[in-house]
Amino acid sequence: MGMNKITSAIKENSTFLISTHKSPDGDALGSSFALGLALKKMGKNVFYALEKPGGGKYSFLNELNELNGSYGDRSFDVGIFLDSSDPDHLYDASLMERCRIRINIDHHVSNNGYCHLNYVDVNASATGEAVYELLENLNVELDEEIALALYTAIVSDTGNFKYSNVTYKTHDIASKLYRYPNRYWEISRKLFDETTFEKVQLIGYALGRISLIKEGKAAVIHLSHEDLKKFSDDADMEGVINYARDIKGVEVAVMIKETSRDTFKVSFRANTDFDVSKIAVHYGGGGHSKAAGCTIRDMRFEDVLEDIKSHIVF
Repeated sequence: MGMNKITSAIKENSTFLISTHKSPDGDALGSSFALGLALKKMGKNVFYALEKPGGGKYSFLNELNELNGSYGDRSFDVGIFLDSSDPDHLYDASLMERCRIRINIDHHVSNNGYCHLNYVDVNASATGEAVYELLENLNVELDEEIALALYTAIVSDTGNFKYSNVTYKTHDIASKLYRYPNRYWEISRKLFDETTFEKVQLIGYALGRISLIKEGKAAVIHLSHEDLKKFSDDADMEGVINYARDIKGVEVAVMIKETSRDTFKVSFRANTDFDVSKIAVHYGGGGHSKAAGCTIRDMRFEDVLEDIKSHIVF
């Protein structure tokens, strides 16, 4: 029912705002651009409200050149907010008020249904899967650029198809995307293998900051504000937590980064059925059962760690 109403709202309107969460990952960017490109093919006017990622990791997505954060007093028929479970996580939540109809498309179990129309498929491996389904409902013919954006979304949130969220549907969609000629293997390498000398240095430093707790069932990486100042502001932290998660015997990994004095960005990863999203939600964050995050403010590191440890119960 939600998908049908969303399809009708899109067909009946002309001016669209597309947005997603702060610090967008591959799923957020790929889903947003795939939908934006499809709407343009339908003759719609599309505006993006997205934070431009640094480092050039997603430079192969041409729609990055279309980002423009200046809207003046413009209002929109429809605002579509992707891959964000809570309005507080959006790049600019104030833009919601400029949208006559607000639509949320997501796959996070912690989603609170904050829009007029919500389509949340918690069984989807990525929001990109839900967008693919929407484009089918809209009868939009895919092309190379849309396929590349959808592939980026799906491959990013499945860890190159190796996470437990991968289903037959995931592979079925991916196989259909392969009908459109793109160098998919090259994209996977850029997203998962290619790195920089600075990131190698950061990884080496972080590895020295890993400690085991809970009798070796949990691993913690702590990077203080002083630690982070040793690296550039746009140093790529993505994937660093996986080194802690991949330690034999570890079921839960936690990375605590002090982004400013007494403000901590915390990431969680799980190998087993332990639901780390419940911990993230407790602190006002969100995510998936095996990958989640939050921000904790006005606490010392020692208190943050002890409080988090109290929620890791096996």
